[in-house]
Amino acid sequence: TATAAVAELERKLNVRLLNRTTRRMSITEEGQSYYASCVRLLGEVAEAEDALSGARQVPRGRLRVSVPNSFVDALFFPALARFHAQYPELEIELVFTDRAVNLVEEGVDCALRGVEIPDDSGLVARRLSACHWLTCAAPSYLAEAGVPQQPADLVHHSCIWFISPSTGRPRDWLFRDGDKTISMVPSGKLRLTSFHAAVQVATATGGIIQIPDLLGYSAVRKGLLQPILTRYVADAPPLHLVYPGSRYVPAKVRVFKEFMLQIFPREGWWAEIEARSAVPAQSPLKSA
Repeated sequence: TATAAVAELERKLNVRLLNRTTRRMSITEEGQSYYASCVRLLGEVAEAEDALSGARQVPRGRLRVSVPNSFVDALFFPALARFHAQYPELEIELVFTDRAVNLVEEGVDCALRGVEIPDDSGLVARRLSACHWLTCAAPSYLAEAGVPQQPADLVHHSCIWFISPSTGRPRDWLFRDGDKTISMVPSGKLRLTSFHAAVQVATATGGIIQIPDLLGYSAVRKGLLQPILTRYVADAPPLHLVYPGSRYVPAKVRVFKEFMLQIFPREGWWAEIEARSAVPAQSPLKSA
């Protein structure tokens, strides 16, 4: 039925919308342009319907949000119950993935992303909070192995690498020394594709990790992880809420954006994290 409907549409428009082979289909440039125009027109129709039905005042329906897997322990989860109580007619569906989903094609309304958003992405990116690269370890590990005083000291320690799930490559650790950025490959034999897993291993005295401070803030507050090398902290990509770029922003996305802006501090958590840093510098370094 769908194939026949597309074929009829192509005959009506006198243009090919899809390229077809026996193995796969792909959209043509004309098809992509036509699709984008239809999405925009449907948005305007939805906006008109919202205005008549009052949905802009009372958001309703299903809200699908793409969330990184590492957000399992993030602070916004306890706040979801409050958001749901405030908008009881909204159904909230969280899609956990570290993949940069195509919001339009996969029916996702908005996404939380801790990356830089390219200007040509076709997305509206609202910055929620600043982030920094937090280098930390369990207090018991530091008591045994010593507290590194400068990035070069990390060669004497067991460091837990983060491997990008999309590229398969390890992420270099970044530090800032005055106006100079230091990029280094850490030592260590354990590599993980999950920041959340890295936090779990580090709290079990598995070694030193470097993660966005958003993901380590909770463990630092509980005393499970101790910040180190804070004088060399480097900026990490800020946390953004992104949604498709069009003139019409559904009420459910608008209220979710406003709620996220209330939850996440614009300047981030670094001031509090730095106050909990490992100040003592006297522990002797030991090879890990």
